[in-house]
Amino acid sequence: MTNELEILKSVDEDKRITQRELAKRTGLSLGSVNVLLKRLIHKGLIKIEHINSRTIKYIITPKGLMEKARLTYQYIVNSYNYIYGIEQKVEQIIRNKNITTKVILYGIKDELYDIITAKLKSLNEVYDFVERNSSLNYYVNGDYIIITWHPEDIEDGLNNGLFSVNVLK
Repeated sequence: MTNELEILKSVDEDKRITQRELAKRTGLSLGSVNVLLKRLIHKGLIKIEHINSRTIKYIITPKGLMEKARLTYQYIVNSYNYIYGIEQKVEQIIRNKNITTKVILYGIKDELYDIITAKLKSLNEVYDFVERNSSLNYYVNGDYIIITWHPEDIEDGLNNGLFSVNVLK
């Protein structure tokens, strides 16, 4: 879905875009872009115009514009639901912890950090931040809950005597 949206957006922005440029913008292989373009053409979302024997111009159709709008809307709704889910997990963690338990955020200061800290601030919850890959030995055997949000930390477990929760789980 997001790959189709990226291709539709790129074709809408630049009528003279090549498959190679589409592959660069989307991070897809040239073969994948070719397959997706054929699918979009078959669905009637994009049409092609031959400029000469070696050059093709891609044109987004009115149906393609509607699909682009629908996919954009769906992407926004999915993103909102994902963010809301993370906020609900943070709220549940805070609601279920002891009043004396200290919250430690373990990660990097990225967009998810911003979402988590905004939620903690709205709950008037004090927290400390530890940069990802730093030592957590200080927090072993204490009354701490470590909140993390990186997929790798799910696998690492982060559980060497620590109570940790990954909000992506």
